[in-house]
Amino acid sequence: MNPVNTFGRISAAFSAAAALAALGVALAGAGCGATDGGAAVSPTLSRSPAAQAELHRILTRFASGGRAERIALEPELVAFRERYPGDDLVRVADAHLAWIALEQGDVRRAEALSAGIEARGRGATGATEDIARVLRGAALRRAGKPKPAFGVLRPLVSKVIDAYVRSLLNEEVTSAAMEAGAWTQALELMGVWLREAGDDERAAVRAQIGSLLRKVPIDHLVGALRAGQAAGEVVDPEVDLRSLIAERLAIVARERRDVALAKELLDRAGALLGRQGDAVFEIAAGAGTARVEPPTVGLLISTRTAESRRRGVEIAAGVAHGLGLLRPGSDARLVSRDVGGEGSVGEALSSLTAEGAAVLIAGSSREQATEAARFARANGIPVLLVHPPEPAALDGAFVFVVGEEPARGVEVLAAALAERGARPVALVGGGQQGAAAAPPDEGGIALTLSCDGTFDPRALRPPGIRGLLLAGDAPCAEQALRAAPRSVTIALGFEAAISPPPGSLVATAGLFPFAAAPAGAPPPEASGAGAALAAWLATHPGPPSFWAALGRDAGVLAWAGVQRLPKTGTEDPAEVKARRLAAASAVSSATVALWTTSATGFGGKRVLPREVGYREMGKAR
Repeated sequence: MNPVNTFGRISAAFSAAAALAALGVALAGAGCGATDGGAAVSPTLSRSPAAQAELHRILTRFASGGRAERIALEPELVAFRERYPGDDLVRVADAHLAWIALEQGDVRRAEALSAGIEARGRGATGATEDIARVLRGAALRRAGKPKPAFGVLRPLVSKVIDAYVRSLLNEEVTSAAMEAGAWTQALELMGVWLREAGDDERAAVRAQIGSLLRKVPIDHLVGALRAGQAAGEVVDPEVDLRSLIAERLAIVARERRDVALAKELLDRAGALLGRQGDAVFEIAAGAGTARVEPPTVGLLISTRTAESRRRGVEIAAGVAHGLGLLRPGSDARLVSRDVGGEGSVGEALSSLTAEGAAVLIAGSSREQATEAARFARANGIPVLLVHPPEPAALDGAFVFVVGEEPARGVEVLAAALAERGARPVALVGGGQQGAAAAPPDEGGIALTLSCDGTFDPRALRPPGIRGLLLAGDAPCAEQALRAAPRSVTIALGFEAAISPPPGSLVATAGLFPFAAAPAGAPPPEASGAGAALAAWLATHPGPPSFWAALGRDAGVLAWAGVQRLPKTGTEDPAEVKARRLAAASAVSSATVALWTTSATGFGGKRVLPREVGYREMGKAR
């Protein structure tokens, strides 16, 4: 931290002896959290060496402390004013009291104190007057008056000597310009703020400016980049606002797949793009151009969590089966993307459309499904969602919900256990992405247990549990099943892909769940569930999971959407739009055999009809 003399240059006629003393303080904060300094200022003089020494001690602690420590000094500053009411240093104390009022959110008091300091100064100039004006402007801005605040603060830019005051000024005047919608001035002031920041505060200032740039209209950012007004002659990227503007515009170009913007970025600021340079180059080279290739389906999966990875693998297997990719002679083409890294859902889906996908499959969680639904509406491309999105996202002719909330199976099974008198019920697992399982006491569920650690069967004894509902994945279900008392009735949710024990209940939807024929049993029947299972087992080691079955249905419906499109690719915008619309219409009206519902398609609607039920071993309901 660099030392800074503080609040100097108060004009007065003092004795020569007293003039030898000065206030020197290492100021740690320019306002609410800013730092640094380094520039020397004229000394602050007093008629009383004792007053000067006392205030110096207070300000040293003020400078080195944080917000709480500064606020705690208020009584000492008030006491100083009372001891030395006629000393000119009272104005310095008042400036600090105004600062404390600003820290406390008392903008009226901060403004009044600052105005009083200016009035007593009778038009004088100096460090105390500077900070009084800066604090008055800051108080105006925080009181919701950005234009008057800007009028107070703008004339002081690059004219304040004391570095800590200058830092507060630059932050406040930039914020006032932003709030007033003065975008050109705001960008100019960001450049000043960045160039004048001290070495030890520059990283924090860059982060603050980066956050502000997200609120600036894109055309103003492009204009600033073209004019070069943010940088001047500075070449070091750390103090060059163009690097932050280029960073923000690179994100926009990637999200929008904006070829023209990507090309301009490479032309004007290629060296400033850093890690985003390769992605921007791909877009500029045409990777962002929307096109349709025959007959292509895009699949989005996520590997961000263990659960999303499991679901993604299972969905991908089901989609490949539905498209017939494992059978010789399949015409389908599948392209896929993983959002396990830093990229957004929209960016990944845009990449799939750039590869020619006319129908997209996405949404292994509610969050991802909601984002994918927004993309479908914004880009006019049919998206099949393997998990329902937020209800508000269901609107639009291009959003199709294939999937189901796993919690629906939990609700049905809880009610079935209650019908059999198997209550209270313990729910094991149930941490589904994007869906909350039934809470305690709903449907007879008295206890919810996690599968994060080793399952403890003793947890089932105190409440007298009689029903055990397994809502987690296969490892979770197997662990709980091994530890469960024999007296409880078992129920298996959609995700518990294990062989159900005798007498248990399982959630059902259409043909799901499938059960492999036991050793020595006759082969499955040639139609219905048996034929579907036989086709699956020809290329897979076991029956399909719930997510694989949903993926298969999404694949079959997606194929119905793309199979009759023209056999040649196109990048013509009008033709791309027409083919996507045709694909959406084909998906909406398709009639196909599905695994997770007795319905044969959407029937012109946007949500696949599905009845969720349960089956007891050897019985159906």
